[in-house]
Amino acid sequence: MVVDFILSSTFEEVDLDENPCIVPSCGHILTLESMDGHMSMSDFYTMNGEGSIVDLKNSAEPFSASGMKSCPTCRGPLRNLNRYSRIVRRALIDEATKKFIVWANMEFIPLVTRMHAIEAELRETIGGSGKAAETASPLNPCSEPLQLKGTLDQQISLIGTHVQKESRYIKIIGLRREIKKFLQQVNEKEQPFGRIYDLVQDARRHRGVNINLQSKVDVLQVRSRILTTVLLIRCDYTILLTFLNDQKGRIGAFTPSTQVDFSINRKECEQLIEESDTRYQPGNYVEGLLYWARFFALERSFVEPGSELTQLFRRAIECLQLAHEICDEYPGQTAGMKNEVEGVEKMLRDSTFYMPVSNEEKAAVYAAMAHDFRGTGHWYYCENGHPFTIGECGMPMETSQCPQCGSPVGGRNHQAISSVRPATDLELQFGGVRI
Repeated sequence: MVVDFILSSTFEEVDLDENPCIVPSCGHILTLESMDGHMSMSDFYTMNGEGSIVDLKNSAEPFSASGMKSCPTCRGPLRNLNRYSRIVRRALIDEATKKFIVWANMEFIPLVTRMHAIEAELRETIGGSGKAAETASPLNPCSEPLQLKGTLDQQISLIGTHVQKESRYIKIIGLRREIKKFLQQVNEKEQPFGRIYDLVQDARRHRGVNINLQSKVDVLQVRSRILTTVLLIRCDYTILLTFLNDQKGRIGAFTPSTQVDFSINRKECEQLIEESDTRYQPGNYVEGLLYWARFFALERSFVEPGSELTQLFRRAIECLQLAHEICDEYPGQTAGMKNEVEGVEKMLRDSTFYMPVSNEEKAAVYAAMAHDFRGTGHWYYCENGHPFTIGECGMPMETSQCPQCGSPVGGRNHQAISSVRPATDLELQFGGVRI
């Protein structure tokens, strides 16, 4: 049995005092030097001249493992070897995170599709143009003044008590529950690395170790959460729009019996705007600006004019101006959204309610998402860390833009540009992903 891959020495020829061997659970013996080379120990640890470990390397961070290492003879697991536990567990966590990416994408697309279908149904009931109709469906009578304020959950719960079994609301409120549940599932704390991170930090606190793990931000996947947050805001806006339209149709113009305060709704949009800016997500940045202005437009129709309303109106105009600028700067990442900006401007100008219309460009983006992250093609990261794939031969043939942030990606003649790095961690693992 050859136990030294460097000198091709057998077990009988090896001096165990000078070159010790290691025996995994499968029984295939290897010298320590050969197994260290197979496990790429030098990529994770600093070694001295005698081959002893003296320090950790930065490359031991998330997604640094080149793949799940196994016995080079029979591909048996090496999880029981404490010497390599850091490397093996790093790969296990990476694989779980990649499975999470695939699962989140596959679960998100059906929610978006159902949202589009429900919006189309509601749009038919209030007029083909998307403008709120003057007639309204019957609602349960309100014996007390209706106050739409507080958290988003409180607002939707109040609407639910008034509409009860009305079919138009049953579907969309049910969808909202599913979106909320999915949003909790894609939260960073629920991700594989997020759970392990919290456990490690808890153990460190109990032992009095005060060291911040800087690698958390690099591995946690936020794209699904941000997209789901946008979808939830869109769902809330659609429910509120439909309900307030029914209220206006039932009780006429402004009346003190309907009191609206969407300040918390706008704060949710502000949080989305701030994080989208930090994460280099111009498309979601514009979404936050648009819904900030939309919530203000809804509220303006049910409040008395005043100085505060004037200030909010100016802020809404500023949001739309900024949205125009972002659309001009990132046309690829905000395709079709310029028309939405103009639609919200019309809402503010005409004091009318409009339901967002799904544009073809955005629909194409979601259709492309349905085919991404499934293990096909070759994986790369843009300079801001957003993953993308290249099909066919898997090497770049033209220069393009990152679909999330607009940074240059691709390349020429099978050579990637300097700012693009291969996502070998994703590529090696996705081939075996099964959901």
